[in-house]
Amino acid sequence: MKSARLRVVAVTLAALLAVLQGGCSRAPEEGVVTLRLVLWGTAKDEASLNEMLQRFYRENPGVRVKLEITPHARVFDKLLISFAGGRAPDVSRVSSLWFYPLAAKGVLADLTPFIERDRSFDLNDFYEAALDGWGRHRGRVHALPTDLDLTAMFYNKKMFDKAGIPYPDYSWDWDRYLEVCRKLTKDLDGDGRIDQWGTSLDGYWQSYVYQNGGSILNEDNTRCMLDRPEAYEAIQWMADLRLKWGVAPSPADTADVGLTGLWASGRLGMYFTGSWAAAMVFRDRVKDFDWDVAPVPKGKRRATFLGGSAFAMISSTKHPKEAWELVKFLTSPYVQERWAREYQIMPSRRSVAESGAFRDLKEPPEHRQVFIEAARYGRTLPSVYSQREMNDIISNYISMALLGKMTAKQACLTVTPLVNDLLRYDLERERRSGR
Repeated sequence: MKSARLRVVAVTLAALLAVLQGGCSRAPEEGVVTLRLVLWGTAKDEASLNEMLQRFYRENPGVRVKLEITPHARVFDKLLISFAGGRAPDVSRVSSLWFYPLAAKGVLADLTPFIERDRSFDLNDFYEAALDGWGRHRGRVHALPTDLDLTAMFYNKKMFDKAGIPYPDYSWDWDRYLEVCRKLTKDLDGDGRIDQWGTSLDGYWQSYVYQNGGSILNEDNTRCMLDRPEAYEAIQWMADLRLKWGVAPSPADTADVGLTGLWASGRLGMYFTGSWAAAMVFRDRVKDFDWDVAPVPKGKRRATFLGGSAFAMISSTKHPKEAWELVKFLTSPYVQERWAREYQIMPSRRSVAESGAFRDLKEPPEHRQVFIEAARYGRTLPSVYSQREMNDIISNYISMALLGKMTAKQACLTVTPLVNDLLRYDLERERRSGR
């Protein structure tokens, strides 16, 4: 009797343990679609997005999302490899730096039919430049932009005040910019070495080329235009800020603390970056001076680099209806407002960017409107099949010029035929693919 009772207890405990283990493992519910979403970001970004997704789950009770956080530099290759191997995600964040090749290779689904059927969706709310730059391929929408990365010029108000220099504004051109840079560049401790610089080099060489009236490719994207004076003279002017005038720090000057460290310590007068830096860098690191933002100085015309990211449905998804709902949610006013308030990310929707969610945030910079206005004159990368390879090759040669290892003219004349070879190969690839 005693042994029988023990067996009964043992069986009961085993059954209870099985139930508990089953509850802990949370086996997938029947009828629930799980979408894989690839994107880059930090642990904080992941937590924020998971919180926002609770709203998506309430609106789409039969759908769940599995986040796959991947370093930005690896997303492109991951998408190509997983797509070729039949293991691609359902939805992915896509960079403007490599949107076009993904669309041209057929990795990204055509969203146009979903947009046309969805009467509640307003495509006209998105900035046209963003849609054209990393949303449309051959007239069809293959991704929905979620943010705009526009370069503007942040400046140290304390440094300007101490030097008695008026703050920068829309009247600034290259000459005025260089003049102020020279005034702000100083040897503060008298040891014969510069320890305060007027400026930093813009991270995007494309801005200088555009400002000087040049372009990367011709109008039909069949020939590289960097062998023109408008292009290589602009790159040389950029390089000379460091090499000739010494108003921008060298790599050796930033080796210990980085460019952001120089800015945060109050040793840079002007710093070129995007709106996101205000919340993601300056908010925590800048303590000893006030700062604001101004438009980039104009050359022969006003221009700045325009990039960003988007969300796209992968064409191999087995759940297109649910994937569309997720893409729509991730580019919705709700999500863009949250990212604008938390990270000062410039929204791709006019209704959000030009509202209090971004423009009227009660924290620096005061003149955040600069980014909204820059959307009118921002210039994107050329839309070509070899977009990513082309940009990498050109940037490598431009870096040589910026380091003084060759002149800008030499760099541009060397890289132009390499780019032309890529473009010829692009035409052949697109002809064979029929895309």
